[in-house]
Order: sequence, then C-alpha cells, then structure tokens
Amino acid sequence: MKTRILIAGKSRRNSQHGFTYVMVMVAVVLVGLAAGVATTTISRVVQAEREKDLLFRGQAYQKAIKSYYDAGPPQAKIFPRSLNDLLQDPRFPGIKRHIRALYPDSMGKTAQEWMLVRVPGGGIAGVASKSKDKPLKTGGFPQGLESFTGKTSYAEWVFQYIALPAPVVPAKPVISR
Repeated sequence: MKTRILIAGKSRRNSQHGFTYVMVMVAVVLVGLAAGVATTTISRVVQAEREKDLLFRGQAYQKAIKSYYDAGPPQAKIFPRSLNDLLQDPRFPGIKRHIRALYPDSMGKTAQEWMLVRVPGGGIAGVASKSKDKPLKTGGFPQGLESFTGKTSYAEWVFQYIALPAPVVPAKPVISR
C-alpha cells in the first residue's frame, strides 16, 4: 500500500518507501568492512615493527656475547653464565659492560622470555625468542642472519655468537655379504 503525503495542501505518492533503510544498512556494512581491513593492516604493521625490534635486540645480544667472549684472556675464552654477566662482567673489577640493558623478547608474552642457547659447560652462546608465531619476514635478512630465510617461527631465529657443532651421530656399520 502506498501512502500519500500532503505537502502544502497537495497530495503526493511516496515512491522512495524503505530506500533510506537500505542505504543505512549498506553504509553500516561498508564501515564494518573498512574497520576490518584497517585492523588487519594495523596488526601487520605492529608485527613488522616488533620483528625489526627482535632483530635489533637479538643482534645486540649476539654482539654482547662476542664482546664478553673476546674480552677474556686468549687461553681462557669463556661464555657468560647468565645474561646479567653481559651488564656487569664479573671477571673485571669495576664496571665492564658488554650490553647497555637486558632487552626483553619483543615477541614474548613476558618481559624476559628469551630461550638461551647454551654451550657444553653451561655458558650462553646465544638467545632466541620462545614465540612460535609465524614471521612476516622470510627473506632479505642482514649479513650474518641469512640462515633465518624460510624459517616458520620466531623461535627458529637463533642469535648466537659461535655456531655450535652439530651432534655427531655414529654411522651404522655396513655389513657386506
């Protein structure tokens, strides 16, 4: 049923019945889609920034461990026993720093969630994030970090000073007949 509207004493038929409602619904859907796209874009930008921060912090630890190792006498090269040793080297009387601060893992859920890469004897040769999240960056890493190419989680980004030797697996004997 069409309604008649009286305007200044004249009657007219309303041919736009429900048009405003449809336009409002279309606008709500478009705003919702735009908000979803913006949220996804913002979360990717935040993750990319956290990745850059992880690379900076990991390399800072890698350089600090190298500095600690190289600071010892040639006949007694040792790795730090804890990350705090990088802040104040216990081998020197005074303050000998190898890193400015103990940086938290930028991908971790808690402040100090680094996974420590230990050498035989207990020293720390490197650090890695404990995050199992998938990285956005999969290639184009700086020199020295080329091994990160193609890794599927941040936990696989290991920042270590000296590559630890692979464990020796004894070969199976070959029996000839």
